[in-house]
Amino acid sequence: MSSPNLIPSVYEGILFQSRLNPNAIAVSVDGREITYRTFCADVEKVTRHLRGANLVPGSRVAVHVHQQYLRWLVILGLARMGVVSVSVTESARELDFLKVQRVVSDRPAALPGRDAIEAGARWLGPDADALPPFEDTRFERSAPCRMVVSSGTTGTPKKAILSYGDIRDRIRGTARMHGLNTTARLLTTMGTATIGGFMMLIACWSGGGTVVLASFAPEQPMSDLLLHRANVLMLSTGQLSALMDALPKDYWPWQQPQIFVAGSTLPPALSRAARLRLSQSLFVMYGSTEAGGIAVTHASLAEERPGFIGYVLSTAEVQIVDEQGNQVPHGTMGEMRMRAEGMVDGYADEPGVTDEAYRDGWFYPGDAGMFDAQGGGLTILGRTRELMNLGGVKIAPELIEQALSACPGIQDMAVFALGEEDRQRPWVAIVPGDGFADEPLQQAYTKAFPRLPKISIARIDKIQRNEMGKVMRNQLQATVQRALERKGA
Repeated sequence: MSSPNLIPSVYEGILFQSRLNPNAIAVSVDGREITYRTFCADVEKVTRHLRGANLVPGSRVAVHVHQQYLRWLVILGLARMGVVSVSVTESARELDFLKVQRVVSDRPAALPGRDAIEAGARWLGPDADALPPFEDTRFERSAPCRMVVSSGTTGTPKKAILSYGDIRDRIRGTARMHGLNTTARLLTTMGTATIGGFMMLIACWSGGGTVVLASFAPEQPMSDLLLHRANVLMLSTGQLSALMDALPKDYWPWQQPQIFVAGSTLPPALSRAARLRLSQSLFVMYGSTEAGGIAVTHASLAEERPGFIGYVLSTAEVQIVDEQGNQVPHGTMGEMRMRAEGMVDGYADEPGVTDEAYRDGWFYPGDAGMFDAQGGGLTILGRTRELMNLGGVKIAPELIEQALSACPGIQDMAVFALGEEDRQRPWVAIVPGDGFADEPLQQAYTKAFPRLPKISIARIDKIQRNEMGKVMRNQLQATVQRALERKGA
């Protein structure tokens, strides 16, 4: 009998499903429906080829594979081998930052000078049948398995490494919160490099569900994703907005998929439109790369409560504290700290950053928040570093964005402040569409915030956001500041 401290890789849960129901559909991709039996057979073939590359357990290997199905076969194969995987683009700077030892790529020519293992469709051919079977082993709970880069809204990347135990703990909570079981047909537009784009799929396969691997070209309407008949969707707020804009006028919600939105605030107008035309089962999620899922609420409950993110999950704990780390009463704003099942215990290669974000067993995400008077509902008031001091009033930019979201002609927007700490002035960057005008926006702002300084408007072509759809306010501030300086010169 194996040691209780040793656990199987994430692949073992998928292999179990292939034994339980081998003909169930595991993957839908490019018009193909791939059964669990075939899926596991393909993982085995890819693992045999990877083994021939003499990869060292615990080493870091970048996955640079554009074909989605093959990419996942590589990720699962590396997990079976005890190798830490991380999804990457073609940036040499990114590879240097991640400190990877090897790269698995289906386009090695795009990575000159790298020790690349060339992957391709041939790995799924008959050659693998001649290679010895791979024998699965068990791992220490603390053994590293998957690296995800977390940058939040600061633009400063941080490396979070999930252990085998972290992933196992998160699978349970993720599957329970999203209903990922044998009836699930999941589609997420979040990339494999994000924590949601990784954990949602692993949890779905572990529960025996179907994962739809779909890619969308920039010119392709987001409404095409509905053609895949998914009953669980995970989107960023921006992606949901693009989906609603692309819906045909005569579309009616013949199916009611569960839709989970994460990454940034869901504007009330978008929430109402999505529930009317797409699905009543619309949920807002809050979480982080470091701690996983923390809170969830139905979108209708958040419409009239700016910043409301719902109720803390049973797998997590949240406290609101003052600057000394003491809990504050319900209804009082403070800094959020959290801990959860599967929470990573720090950042790789950066002990100083770890000490700042992790203290006394708690993770501090940098969000200001408060519990309601009854202590049940949790509201986020903004990033502590992004709170604006407008004439002595501290306010989160998200609250102003929500008040302005119903103004006509706004394709996208973000609020920020310019100026010194005690002399900040509010600004809103607007991506204008048909029908936008300054005056209605100014009127909506003044009505909602009569005591705040007048807001300035900057028209821009695109709001800078990270992969989860969060506004990169530091970059936005710098862009507008440079434009003002050029104009002044």
